[in-house]
Amino acid sequence: MSWIDNVWSLMDLGRVGLVVGLVATVVTYLMARRRTTRVGYVHQGEHLLGSASDALPSGIVVQYDGLSIPRLTKSVLIIWNSGESTVLGSDIVDKDPLRFCVGADGQILSISVLKVGRQVNDFAFTSPRKEMSEAEFTFNFLDADDGVVVEILHTSTDRQPRIKGTLRGLPQGFRNFGQFTRPKPQKKKRSRPLSAFTAVVFSPLVFFCASLVYAFYGPRPEVISADAFNGLMGGLGGVSGMLLVNAWATRRKYPKSLHLESLE
Repeated sequence: MSWIDNVWSLMDLGRVGLVVGLVATVVTYLMARRRTTRVGYVHQGEHLLGSASDALPSGIVVQYDGLSIPRLTKSVLIIWNSGESTVLGSDIVDKDPLRFCVGADGQILSISVLKVGRQVNDFAFTSPRKEMSEAEFTFNFLDADDGVVVEILHTSTDRQPRIKGTLRGLPQGFRNFGQFTRPKPQKKKRSRPLSAFTAVVFSPLVFFCASLVYAFYGPRPEVISADAFNGLMGGLGGVSGMLLVNAWATRRKYPKSLHLESLE
């Protein structure tokens, strides 16, 4: 058999699909680990009083610190260094400081820090002024995965505050990863070593690699034709790839150090 025939024999549907999936997984991992400068945030909001379309009825008067408000909105932002490079607070541009911004139809009532990754990051914010929809904030530095959880009470119909401002070395600004989903509470497991072993053995990555090794070196059952076997291996590779993609897409984007049980 010539070398061309040998190469052609390897280029069946099942093996090609598994190899392509493996290469894509490795490339995705390497790209995710490359050194980048990026700060991101996710948000979650709800109307505590009133709604996005209507203010409180005229017969109902609600005051916050002596100020009558048409509605009360709570927004939570989780901000963290989602890159690899350290971000310095000294790089904040004075003429365009970093600031939280709510909708122009509302004003910020209060800001509170629910959790910080490390106290040494020295995250601070200015007290919101009356009838202002923006409030400035600063920090000392943010290493990879350093961050803060902030709660903002405001009167805007928009439940999704934005972060504006200019930081040297970060021309794209803070990256908005969108609304975060509340993670499901995890049940406590009695046997941690056994649970960890089970999670590794039955992980999509291990399943994918096992399918790849079997496709190349495993025996082919005589009762199954070569085409059917190749199709089966390709199907297993496709399912494993879908599981990997789903695990990546549904992962908790912000660091575990910033997780709060109250967010569940």
